[in-house]
Order: sequence, then structure tokens, then C-alpha cells
Amino acid sequence: MEDYPVRCPAVGKQVHKDLPSDKMYPLVLTHPNFINQVILDNTAAVLGVFEPHEFKNLNTKKVWLLLAKGLAELCGTAILLSIGCMSLISNSAGGVQDHLSVVISFSFAIATSIIIFGHISGSHINPALTAADVVRGEKSIFMFIYYTVMQCFGAFVGYSILRVLVPNEVLGEKEAGFCCNAVDPRMSTAQAVGVEMLITGILSLVFCAVQDTKNPDVGQTVAIKFGVVCVALLVPAAHFIGSSMNPARSFGPALFSRNWKDHWVYWIGPMSGAMIAAYVYTHLFARHHPSKSRSVSRQPSARITLQHQQNHSGDEV
Repeated sequence: MEDYPVRCPAVGKQVHKDLPSDKMYPLVLTHPNFINQVILDNTAAVLGVFEPHEFKNLNTKKVWLLLAKGLAELCGTAILLSIGCMSLISNSAGGVQDHLSVVISFSFAIATSIIIFGHISGSHINPALTAADVVRGEKSIFMFIYYTVMQCFGAFVGYSILRVLVPNEVLGEKEAGFCCNAVDPRMSTAQAVGVEMLITGILSLVFCAVQDTKNPDVGQTVAIKFGVVCVALLVPAAHFIGSSMNPARSFGPALFSRNWKDHWVYWIGPMSGAMIAAYVYTHLFARHHPSKSRSVSRQPSARITLQHQQNHSGDEV
């Protein structure tokens, strides 16, 4: 019989004061407390995201931890834009890189950022994935805003550095819209939003799976897994809509170039797709699957393990 947890991860507290934190209840609709617990659990989760628990009881160490997380997101997104967009520069003969080379460059740039900053901030480098963490109850709306601002600023910085280093003559006719996402004229904006929802939703499912404490097969391969998944998603989809899957990735070039054509597509599509996928994973798979403890955290995010929490209470942000 499946188990039903009664803790709210967003606030790290029991949903009901009369229920011990380690108590698990059978997931059967006939259970007398089932409906009440579902309501209490979801209400606490919703209220929890509006509680700035990451910014409570700040001290010098927690402030530095928050700053480190923000700078990690900024630098990670800057790496993504500078390396990824560099692959779009034409060669000396005037030709551009083939489609697969561009896809691999962006995917490996994501993997690089995860390798460098994954243990610091989780290396989301993507507001859509941070929104997914809010839905999962792992981050508050305030942390989402903080991460998103740093990610968007990092995207602008990374793209700006590349544009400063590369002469406009090299970009040629593409200068005005260089590395800006664009919808294929054969597609409607509604279809573009749908494609962004689909591919970002799949990416969000991967994001949820690798952070799931019940997933034993994570280890040090998270960067490789994300790189492979991004290749799988970008190769077929990039032809039609540029395949952003990341509002920050679209924001940096758009801000620098002042090219806002269909820019909303790359916010609405990825954000809604990631949040829906995170909700489905959390409520359909993670919640109703028996929880298994593991002594060492293998998650890509910098969440602190239970043992670490016991030894360093009050340090987590």
C-alpha cells in the first residue's frame, strides 16, 4: 500500500500539529483523514511559498550564502549565453555553424555551468526551473524573484561580453537580432508557446527527477544527463522556434539588441510548461511513492542533508 507524507517541504513543518513528522498514512480514499490531510497539505504548501523562510534569521553566514547562490546563478547564466551564442558566429568564409554544432554548444554550456555551480546554487540558470522549485515547495516566491533577477542579469552580462569581444562586421546582417530567439514564420505564436511548453515541461520533469531523494541513480552524472536531455530536446525543436526553454536565455540578447518581437512567447511557454510538469511530478509521482532515506544527498541543488541540518542548524538558506 502506498504511503502519504504529511509534511510541507516549503516550510519544513508538520501539516497537522497532532501528527508526528515521521507518521505515514495509507493512500486510500476511504481513509477518514485522507481528504482533510490533502487539504491541509496543499494549503500549507501554497502558503509556504509566500513565506520568505530563506531570508529569516539572517546572520553574516546566511547573507554570504545567499550572495554566493545569487552570484552562482549570475555567472552560470553568463557562461550559458557567452558560450552558446558564440557558436552562432559565422566562420572566416562567411558560413555559419551547422544546427547540431549549435545545439551541442548550448547543451555543453549548460553542463559546464552545472559542473561549476551545481553544488552552490543548484545551477538552475533558468527562471522556469526555479519556478518549478517553487511549485515543488523547495523555494519561496521571494527566492524565485532573487534567482530570476540574477539569472536575467547574468544572461545580459554574458551576451554583452560576447558582443564587446566580437566585431559587428563578423556578425554581418545578423547583428540586429544575433542570438535572439525567433518564431518560424510558418508557425503561429500559439503553436510556438505550445512547443515551448512541451520541451520545457520535459526538461522540468528531468529537473524534478534528479532532485528526488528517492532517485538512487543521480551521483555525479547530473551535468551529463542535462546535457544529453538538452540535445534531445533542442535538435528537433530549434528549427521552429529557436527552442529557448529558458526565459533568461531569451531576455539577455533581447535586452541588448532591443529586439522584443514575440519575446513573450519565451516567458509564457517555458514558465507554464515547467510549473505544470513540476506539479504533475510532485503530486502524481513524488508524493505517493514510498519515501526512502539515503545518508548522502545526491541532488544537484545545494540543499542540505538531514545530517548536515542537525549539525549546522540555522545555516540553510
